[in-house]
Amino acid sequence: FFMTCAKCDWLDNKHVVFGRVLGDGLLVLRKIENVATGPNNRPKLACVIAECGEM
Repeated sequence: FFMTCAKCDWLDNKHVVFGRVLGDGLLVLRKIENVATGPNNRPKLACVIAECGEM
């Protein structure tokens, strides 16, 4: 899966988007968004979702 932090028109009619950011989750999302990236826009540091709950 992937997370987006901005409008992504090129994904229209290609993917289903769902989810909700709760509590301090927006701060966590911003921290993930600011992780330095290398080749192919992949994070240089591992980003691990340890406790996400269940929908």
